[in-house]
Amino acid sequence: MSAARRPDAGQATPDGEHDAWEEPRMNARQPVQFPAAPAAPPVLLADLIGQREWRRALATARAQGAPLDLEQALDTVLTVQSAVRARRYPAARQAAAELAPLLPAVPEPEGSALRAQVDPQELTGALRALDAGQKVADPAELAALLAGALAQPLTRAEALNMQGILHAVSGEAGQARAVLEEAMQADPGHYRALTNLGNLDMEAGQFAAAEAVYRQVLTLNPDYDGGHHNLGVALRRQGRVAEGVKSIRRGQQLSMKRSKEDTNAEMKEQFAQNPAMKNLRWVLIAVAALIVFLVVRGVGG
Repeated sequence: MSAARRPDAGQATPDGEHDAWEEPRMNARQPVQFPAAPAAPPVLLADLIGQREWRRALATARAQGAPLDLEQALDTVLTVQSAVRARRYPAARQAAAELAPLLPAVPEPEGSALRAQVDPQELTGALRALDAGQKVADPAELAALLAGALAQPLTRAEALNMQGILHAVSGEAGQARAVLEEAMQADPGHYRALTNLGNLDMEAGQFAAAEAVYRQVLTLNPDYDGGHHNLGVALRRQGRVAEGVKSIRRGQQLSMKRSKEDTNAEMKEQFAQNPAMKNLRWVLIAVAALIVFLVVRGVGG
């Protein structure tokens, strides 16, 4: 008995129906041509700067071989942003001072876009206001003090974070959350503002939610001591004591390292601003060298 053969297209089948399938016919000499995908529009550095995509702007500038002045300016802006997020105001002020002579040399159109986002003089004033605001406990007084910082793109999120903290310690959890969420909109990478949102969850007894927030914080900054410490507390509240202790210890190690770095930065700023301190530095170096010389001479004798 011969094997059943598939009927050709249009041929009647035993039940009277017709097979509507057609065998594909490909010509090997004429492959199917697909339209080319449209070319992606070029990334404009001025647009990235206007959107405050600082890290992406710097990476694009390097990839495109942009002028060195532009690269240095963008790198310095990132330094300011990183220092502000970490509440390292002396380092942020130093970077702002370094930015001032760089901006005039940035070519157009990136120069205009950058200067529209960053004014070194106003930025320095905003940073000093943030520093002074740490001692203010009155919401109205703090808002007035931080008016300039709220107007500056690089300091707005930090100013909102400070206001959110004040609402939180005043027992105004709803207002605190709203302001802190606004801070995260201003700067999605502001891990300390995000930590404070996690702290609100902790205060509300939502320990699992707080844990999730703290883990997101450590994704933004794996070396943030407060993130490790608070994660440890959240874990312990859920009965995961061993995990919690490990995280808290990691936070303590990072806290000691940060304290040393902050002290060095403050001393560096004081030496730079005070000529007397600057001269004292050289005196201390000379005294140290003299002591070493006398010790070596005494051993040799």
